[in-house]
Amino acid sequence: MFVTKYVDKLALYDLHKKRSKVTQYVSFKHEAMKHEERENFYNTYAANPQFNIKPNEDRTYSSGNFNFRSSISLGDKNNDMVSGEVYLNSNENAPNIIFVHGWRMDSNDRIKNIFHKDMLNLGWNMYYFTLPYHFEREPKESTYSGEFMISANIERTVAASRQAVADLRALIQWIKTNKSGPVILIGVSLGGFITNLTATLESDIDVLVSVFYANRLSYSIWNTNPGMYIKKDLIQNEVTYDVLKEKWEITEPSISKPKMEKDNILLISAKHDQYVHMEDTSYLWESWEKPKRLVYNCGHSGIVLNRKRISKDTISFIRSKIFRYEY
Repeated sequence: MFVTKYVDKLALYDLHKKRSKVTQYVSFKHEAMKHEERENFYNTYAANPQFNIKPNEDRTYSSGNFNFRSSISLGDKNNDMVSGEVYLNSNENAPNIIFVHGWRMDSNDRIKNIFHKDMLNLGWNMYYFTLPYHFEREPKESTYSGEFMISANIERTVAASRQAVADLRALIQWIKTNKSGPVILIGVSLGGFITNLTATLESDIDVLVSVFYANRLSYSIWNTNPGMYIKKDLIQNEVTYDVLKEKWEITEPSISKPKMEKDNILLISAKHDQYVHMEDTSYLWESWEKPKRLVYNCGHSGIVLNRKRISKDTISFIRSKIFRYEY
């Protein structure tokens, strides 16, 4: 336990070396969205992804990139183009895994280090989805990857969450229409928050695995170390916790039930996580009527230190749920 907490603290120290150079706060322009408006709010439109891929030497896989224009424009040309990496097996019936990375990640390397080799050996299709304002979607004026997705700009944070869900739903629906195998979502950290939120709105998901996920953004910003400078920015602009909760409630996965089978959901949490607290992750688990959950005796650094266990548990769960499919 001491080691995991120490490693988390070192990672947090490194995280805060990069922070917003200027206030991100902008005054509210709109009323908070109501719960009954969420279906329309997170609506999506058909996507037409363009693939730039090449076959490998033995032609069992083709790999490269995909992109499509977001159905929701937030005014930045880089961000409004959805992009990602893709690895497609020659077997048309292969399962389709969509990975969603965490906040402030600079690449998919951490996600790949957990899952990629094992799933490549299984012959599964893999799509690495890029969240708004991250990687190549990061605006030029941004200080770090993901700065504009979660910040003291309350309404932009809601809009970015909306865009992430709409874009992810568009990709899911395209795969369902154009591929034969099941669709599996795997989200890590903030990616888990987005996949969980998507599961409450999208019925075309066969399996969901959420690893070290966040739940209520307001809770994370107000009560955890990673949110400390965003919280400071909000307080300096006289935003209270109650106001933040009201404004960001529309983004909470725990306010609605998933539109997929509960038995096909696996939640993985870290007992000593200093990025996303057990109090908040348990809140979602209970709100969703307790789907299968694994609690590791580690911190958020388990993404690195426990990557083999995460991969093993995830693949075992997925295989137990898709055995009825041929691939």
